[in-house]
Amino acid sequence: MHKCICKHCSHRVVAEDIRCAGCGIPLPPSHAKSSHKKFVIFFIGIVIFCVFMIIWLPPSWSSFLDK
Repeated sequence: MHKCICKHCSHRVVAEDIRCAGCGIPLPPSHAKSSHKKFVIFFIGIVIFCVFMIIWLPPSWSSFLDK
């Protein structure tokens, strides 16, 4: 059971709901996938950032630890 938020009234809805229990507005068929898509995009961004930092940072930290 996947929960998400109604974009109209911010009431919690379940992925299987057809209408929002808070405001009664019909929910789009893909309302459960929208938060999943945002998470995937955020996760890919974090992975790209980490790979960039691994490449950009010096390969040896021993020179910084000896000081």
